[in-house]
Amino acid sequence: MTVPNSSQLLADGPSQLLDRALDEYAAFLREADEVQREHGEAVDYAVRHMVVRLLVRGADEDELTQTYDSLRRLVPVSREPELREWSIRWRGMADLVDARLQSLAHRDVSKARSLLHVEDILAVVSNRPGLTQTEIAEALDLSAANLSRILGVMEAHELVERRSVGREKRVHPGRLAGVAAPEKDGPVDHGNRFSSYLYAA
Repeated sequence: MTVPNSSQLLADGPSQLLDRALDEYAAFLREADEVQREHGEAVDYAVRHMVVRLLVRGADEDELTQTYDSLRRLVPVSREPELREWSIRWRGMADLVDARLQSLAHRDVSKARSLLHVEDILAVVSNRPGLTQTEIAEALDLSAANLSRILGVMEAHELVERRSVGREKRVHPGRLAGVAAPEKDGPVDHGNRFSSYLYAA
């Protein structure tokens, strides 16, 4: 990694600024004796345009995760007051990347099927279509609130369909219920860092 010095940063044109990695800017902000306004503006330009390019071209999960982590490390704690004008916006950029990551995770049916309780719910619903949420919760010993959250994710992935019958909601297999579950070579993956907290019993 090449850490730009103050004069290099100010001499760089737009394309050169965008060719640098976010970790190079983090190192500069950490090591520079003084961060002048012009330096903050140069880093801000790079951050904003990098994130926009990343989102527009549909970067994959690995690249988005790396960018998110780099953005969260961008501002050294010791320089928080000095960089406050920009750090708030950079955290906003990190939140945009985080939102895209969550969106990707929620669109992946195989990931949805790997979450805790999903396969058990699918098995119950496939064997006895039309059960109420209360009946499913009792069969699997889940709280009503927790089951409702899980069914919401499953319904968004078309793994189940909830149909209102009077005042009850009855659960049926969804269009994608037959999509194969992910292979399990090791411990069960109960979700990624963004969504696993939703599915604890």
